[in-house]
Amino acid sequence: MDRRQFVMSGTAFAAAATGAEWEGARAEFPWASRETYLNTATEHPLGLRTTQAMQNYLHALTHGPDAARDKFENGRLMGEVKRMFAQLINAQPAEIGFTPSTQTGENLVLEGLDIQASGGNVVTNDLHYGGSLLNYRKRQKSGMDVRIVKHRDYQMDMRDLERSVDKKTKLIAIALVSNVNGYLHDVKAISDLAHAHGAYLYCDAIQAAGAIPIDVKAMGIDFLACSAYKWLMGGRFGYLYVREDLQGAVMKAKLFGGRSTETGASRYEISTVSHLGCVCQHQALQYIQSLGIERIRAHARPLVESLMKELPAGGYSALTPVGAESPIASFQVKDVAGTRAKLKKSNVVVTLSGTTGNGYMRVSVSVFNNQSDVNRLVGALA
Repeated sequence: MDRRQFVMSGTAFAAAATGAEWEGARAEFPWASRETYLNTATEHPLGLRTTQAMQNYLHALTHGPDAARDKFENGRLMGEVKRMFAQLINAQPAEIGFTPSTQTGENLVLEGLDIQASGGNVVTNDLHYGGSLLNYRKRQKSGMDVRIVKHRDYQMDMRDLERSVDKKTKLIAIALVSNVNGYLHDVKAISDLAHAHGAYLYCDAIQAAGAIPIDVKAMGIDFLACSAYKWLMGGRFGYLYVREDLQGAVMKAKLFGGRSTETGASRYEISTVSHLGCVCQHQALQYIQSLGIERIRAHARPLVESLMKELPAGGYSALTPVGAESPIASFQVKDVAGTRAKLKKSNVVVTLSGTTGNGYMRVSVSVFNNQSDVNRLVGALA
């Protein structure tokens, strides 16, 4: 199966998703029947098929025999997971390594490029993940030249980025989709900017992979990392993509262990990936493949559009740009405590930041959500 088949999987039996299909997706995630869960940007519920696979693995570990354990702990399964993730982002399996988390992957890139030692600089922006910004500020204090570009109205102005990039820039680091408000960067334009200055582009894809189409080749992405527990639907570990021609020659392997290899992106692996997470991802990626990424995004689009229409009308100003092609929408909240009480009373789960006064609310949808969920949130806040 090629990448186009992966992305569009399922169109042979239906040109567009039917209501029955998405009801089936809702049934796959029982959490959706217990709460109105609009919080996938924090963590995606586990599906029944992934849970069953993990239970089978745990049973093998508990009861044996060894042949049962080996069914789950083997290189073939790991290789299949890498292959499916590679297809998802239009990469080669040899360009994919396992990493414990997104931020571990980002740190491996930063260390492997020898940025500080070479006198280079890194350009990022304040729509990047907070943990990554903490990392960069710590590195600033240690002497690294880091330029953190400020957003304009929760979007990235290319002119601001252009002013920060120079001939010493080694890396531009962004969140492909911002966890703050779901803003989808103009990745190709940023890649072109980086490459025009002899720099590289790193993307944190944790809020994008499994939710929107990613093509690392067409987008010009050099390095990418993401964990699996959001729209990739489970598995507490991550992936690291390193463009094949940059492996070893440009991005050096700095840490080594029993899983390190001489070739491929697995040269950046240190220890064995979580077998339980790998079993989970083996099922989750097959499920994503069966739905198709374009159809997953098409399912989310009207739900986000409804949020962007109804909540500002109710006094919750949008922080997400109109027309953003991600499953995340964020809003200003004037009374955090009151909003939290309303949501709790209505059994609605979102991300709500702040204590008593002003704050912000992030709403995120996935395959198990429907218009009734959005209506319940809007009704709860009315």
